[in-house]
Order: sequence, then structure tokens, then C-alpha cells
Amino acid sequence: MEYLIFGLIGFILVILVIHYSNKGRRKKKIEEIRTGWGNPKKEPFDFDSISKYADTAKECKFHRLTNQTIEDIDFYGLFAFIDRTTSKVGQQFLYKKLLEPTNNATDPSERLIRLFSTEKQLREEIQLELIKLNNNGAYYISSLLKDKLLEKPKWFNLLILDIIIVASLVVLSFKFPVLIIALIVPVTLNMFLHYWNKNNTFQFLRSFPQLNNLINVSKVLIKKGDQFHDKSIEDSIRNLKSFQQKVAFINFENGTGIQSELSQIGTYLTELIKAILLIEVFTLYRITRELENKKVSIQILFDYIGSIDSSISVASLRAGKINTCIPTLTSCSKEFHAKGIFHPLIEDCVKNDLLIKGKSILITGSNMSGKSTFLRTLAINSILSQTIHTCFADEFTSPILKQFSSIRIDDNLFDGKSYYFQEVNIMASLLKQVESLHQNLFILDEVFKGTNTIERIASAKAILSYLNRKENIVVVSTHDIELADMLDNEYDLYHFTETVEKNELHFDHSIKAGQLRTRNAIKILELSNYPADIIREARQITTNLRTTKILSED
Repeated sequence: MEYLIFGLIGFILVILVIHYSNKGRRKKKIEEIRTGWGNPKKEPFDFDSISKYADTAKECKFHRLTNQTIEDIDFYGLFAFIDRTTSKVGQQFLYKKLLEPTNNATDPSERLIRLFSTEKQLREEIQLELIKLNNNGAYYISSLLKDKLLEKPKWFNLLILDIIIVASLVVLSFKFPVLIIALIVPVTLNMFLHYWNKNNTFQFLRSFPQLNNLINVSKVLIKKGDQFHDKSIEDSIRNLKSFQQKVAFINFENGTGIQSELSQIGTYLTELIKAILLIEVFTLYRITRELENKKVSIQILFDYIGSIDSSISVASLRAGKINTCIPTLTSCSKEFHAKGIFHPLIEDCVKNDLLIKGKSILITGSNMSGKSTFLRTLAINSILSQTIHTCFADEFTSPILKQFSSIRIDDNLFDGKSYYFQEVNIMASLLKQVESLHQNLFILDEVFKGTNTIERIASAKAILSYLNRKENIVVVSTHDIELADMLDNEYDLYHFTETVEKNELHFDHSIKAGQLRTRNAIKILELSNYPADIIREARQITTNLRTTKILSED
């Protein structure tokens, strides 16, 4: 009796220890969630893994950013700042979302974003569930969306005959014990096939268990309220029920480490039965064939969890210290208005206003004055307005656009392409978009700066007029003031400027309407201690060129 009492006490103590241990882990996770709210992540970003879903699920309903635009706006740095997701599934979903601006004037996720902004307890409960999908293995769920998961070997159907032979020999051996010897050949073969199949199992080592987690998390979240309930989610969970039943028959242990060895010893008999009857082999091929036919259900659950997590991420972004606004997206027109717009990755970035009405925009100004940063600021906020419906500005009103840019171009020495040919190729891709049905935003930093002055100006004028057709909006920076007069009827002129005070350059990084009246390029040479003879000659030549209005080739 005493042993029973001590045993009962010991059992209760174990239960209490487990309870308080789980409570402590939960409390720690809640603290981490609260600390991260409104703040960028501090963890490293594995973009090869993050991009897997975007690379696999390539269907795009409206627009997908070009590689050139991705480079131009420092997309990876922008994503690292915006991403506040809790799960790897949500992170992959948000990455794809930012790559693909939509033509929706309103964001379907706005209802959830507002809910998570106000319902702290509900949000934290959901985040505790989403943490279950924060394992790096969750990145590989998207690999299950491929057309073909596992190719059957040609001899696979012979395995059915193999199992029939093994079963027959086992049954007959009760009457004819000598047949046990005959079992050695097929059993040995099956043992070999069982462990050969481990190589096939390995490629699903991360995706299958995490898909199981995805289904279980979906089961929990769908019960969180009417706003999370969706019949398609229920149907998808039901459709994948057989996967959860089958996956229990596969051992995903990697077979390394002391704990794993002990586990294998403890389950040796089960493993032996699986090997002799090829249970794992048949189960794996049945699961992969089933999942190939149920990709739609997997993607529905993936997008369901991803949408919830990305909505929490946007709510966290808006709750941060940096100012944001919800954009107003209008119908097709050549009108655009931004007030207090700024670049989110630049600390204490100067805010600017811009009004576009009927004409595109030509921006002049010296280097370092802020032209390129302003171009990137426009591109980033235009993209964000049509992806997460959140802009870094006081106000942002824009038509629905497809964004294209040419800001950062490098020589491709391996391909043998000069800077100019790189420009030609990129510009050609933009020109193809002009006659399409959608409205475009073209953002350009100089046009053909890789060639001589006369041909550059002539080509730039013709190209900028062509891009400006229909309702397309073009925002371009240039050092060629001559373009201002040539494009006067099509483009409004703006500029950035700097001042020289006490032999130091000062930039206010504020965009101003009208033409740039000051030229400080030679003054900058003087401040950089260039020889006086160079400064004197440069100024004399400048005076002569302005007087005679000569424009020589470079």
C-alpha cells in the first residue's frame, strides 16, 4: 500500500513539474512576442529559403516586380525591415505578397489587420499557435506544391508480388517449417529496399512533419471566431486527413545521436515489421501521389496561415515608431499625390510632398542632393500601397499602377555587356509595357548616361515622350537641363539643390518645383582642393559654352 501511495505522489509531482515547465515556456514565448511587437526582427534572413514559396507558386494575377526593380529598391533590406511575421509560412507568404502588387483598391486583409491592432489577447493566442510553424523545416512545405514529388521506379509494381510471396511463405511455414529458410531471400531484399527508401524519405524529412503542423494549426485557428472560419479551410483540412493518418507510419528520425539510437532500439520490433512488409515504402509513395492530387488543399491552408500571420505583421509595422498611412487607390488617371513621403530605411529621412496632375515629372539636381533616394522612395511606397496597403507617408493617393524602374545598372563583365548595352536592354523591356492595357509607373535615374551627350539627349527625349503616352506616369532624374525645354508640354520640372556655406556643402534633400538655377559642380571641385589652374580653366570654358550655347559631344 505504501508503494502505491509513494507512486501516486511521484506521479502527481511529475505532472506538476510538467505543468509548471509548460507554463514557464508559454510565459517566455509571450514575453518574446510582446518585445517584438512594433519592432523589426533582429534575426538573420535566409532569403534562399524565404523565396521558396514565391519561386514555386508563380501564379500572378496582376504584376510581379522585375529583377531590375528588386535591385533598384533594395528589396531584401526593405523586406527585412517590414517583416514582423511569427511563422516561416507567414514570412514566405509576405515575401511573395510584396513581390506581387495587386490591382485591388481595397485590401481584403484590412479587417484582420484592424482586429489584431486592437485585440491584443486574441493576437497573442494566435501567435502562440503560429510559433509552432517557426521551425526552419516549415520553409519546405512549399516544396510539396511541385508538380511531381517522387517518381516511382519501373519495378515498383513487382513489390506487390514480393509481399504476396512473403505472406504466403509465412503462412505455409507453419505447416512446412523448412520454408522459413526460403524467407531469407525476400526478407533480405525487403530490408534492403526499406533502408534504400530512407533516401527518399529524407527529402520529405522537413516538409511532411511541418505540413502536419500546418494542418493542426489551421484546425486551431479556424475555431478562433467567425472572422477566421472559412468552409474552404474546413474542406482542405478534411481532404488532408488521410495524409495525417498515413504519415504516422513513417519514421522521420535521422538515425544519429544517442537519444535517436535508444529510440530505434525501443521501436526495433515495429521497424522490423515495417521493413519486412515494406510499409514505409508503400506509404511514402501513396502519400506523395495523394499530395500531388491535393496541392490545392495544401496551398489553401498555406495561404490561410500566411494571410493571418502577414496581417499580424502589418499591424505590428503600423504600431511601430515610424509613421505610416493607409493609401487611397483611385481609378486610372494621371494624378498622384503624396504628402510627407519618406524612405523607411533611412534614419531621420527628410519628408517630401509631390503632386502629379496631367504631366509626368522631370527632376534635376547635383549628385548627393537626394534625387536617387527620392526615386526609390516613390517606387517603394507605390509598391507597398498595392501589397500591404501601408505607406511611409502622411498621405498617399495614387491610381493602381504596375511599377517599373531603372535606377541601379551595373556593367556585366562576364556577359561582355557594356553599361550602355545594359541600359538599352532594360529600356527596351520598359518600352514593351507602354501599349499594354494597364497603367504604368516608370521610375528612371538618368537615361542613357553610358553614351555621348548629343545622342543621349536626343534618345532620352524620344524615349521619355514614348513612355509618357496614355495615362502612364514617368518620374525621371537627369543632369541634362536641355530636356526641360524639349519636354515642357509633357513633363513638370522639379529639382533638388544644395548650398555652399563656409566652404562646406549643405543638402536639404527637399524637392522643389521649377528649374534648377544654381550649378555647384565646379565649386565642389574647388572644395575638394583641386589645383587652381583646373578650376580657373573649367570656369572659363563654362562661361564660353553658355555664351555661345555650344553643346559638344563627350
